[in-house]
Amino acid sequence: MPVDESVLEAHLDNLAEDYYDLQAPVADQLASPPSALAALRMINKGHPTVIYGFSPILPGADRDWDAPATYATIQGDAEVTIAVTDDGLADSVRLLPDGTSTFVKPLDARMRMAAFLARLGDSQEKEALYLQSQDGNIFRAEPAAERAPELAPFQAVVARDVAWMREATGQQAEAVNLWVGTSASTTSFHHDPYENIYTVLSGAKTFTLVAPIDGLRLDQQFYPPSTLVREDGRLTPRADEPPAHPVPWVAELDVPDGVRALTVTLGPGESLYLPAGWWHKVQQDEGAGGLAVAVNYWYPAELRAERYALERLAQRVARSAGRDGVIPLPEDAVADDVWGDDGDVTSADEWDPKDWGR
Repeated sequence: MPVDESVLEAHLDNLAEDYYDLQAPVADQLASPPSALAALRMINKGHPTVIYGFSPILPGADRDWDAPATYATIQGDAEVTIAVTDDGLADSVRLLPDGTSTFVKPLDARMRMAAFLARLGDSQEKEALYLQSQDGNIFRAEPAAERAPELAPFQAVVARDVAWMREATGQQAEAVNLWVGTSASTTSFHHDPYENIYTVLSGAKTFTLVAPIDGLRLDQQFYPPSTLVREDGRLTPRADEPPAHPVPWVAELDVPDGVRALTVTLGPGESLYLPAGWWHKVQQDEGAGGLAVAVNYWYPAELRAERYALERLAQRVARSAGRDGVIPLPEDAVADDVWGDDGDVTSADEWDPKDWGR
């Protein structure tokens, strides 16, 4: 019997309505950092939460985080990796002159922190620069044997863990990252397989958040990857060399019709708990020193069998309803052309089936 897409679409609409009947249309708020037990309850609820009064800075190690000189002094002469783009979108989908689309990664440039900050403060700078090396640029759970994190000097001032998150999850933060940029840099919609504690040190960060339920309405497609390179004095995308597998990404920068997004703006000293799997894009504004700066902690998310199974059911229903912007599961036959005939994930990042679309 043929599948009636309209019936399935109605069921998906009801699914979203059932969710929003029980979930607040705004982020939760905590006036002070939670205990480990309260943090565990927060994680179990799985709703974005603004937390006041938490600082990732070690006791006695505080600085003037608005001042660019603070970061240059801490890092010293050690070089850092800076994402350089012409449009401020370090990871995004771009339409090429030939009418095709590609997933574009930034040019990675190596420079000293002082040189990077000087370019950020230059009103004549025509490129967008962003320190967003992530993957544990201050701390990481399993450091590469051949090198320390790029921003290891910041270990003297930034705490290794959020105490209440470490106790609540039973695990050390997998990565601790510093982010430094200006309003020239933004991010497109994406989601991460981690529980995220994100604290602003300078400036402001505005998160546009979409629940996993409404993520089924986002148009995520596979795009061939490319990387920005300098050619004739301009940044231009160049297709990655084989083996370069398609990357699933959302091209649209605006919230689609029918999606009920939350907006959260954080100022200095304010933190966001962003649950694993929530879609988000981030915009930022500079503080008094001309910078937008944050520190975040990524904790491994617990894989709950029932939630995992229900999410996969919803993905399959959405695909059957005609929502081809929902990525097919690797083991489904329809996915063979993008995941590989043997069910192995074929993206450059070796995507795990449990965090498709990350």
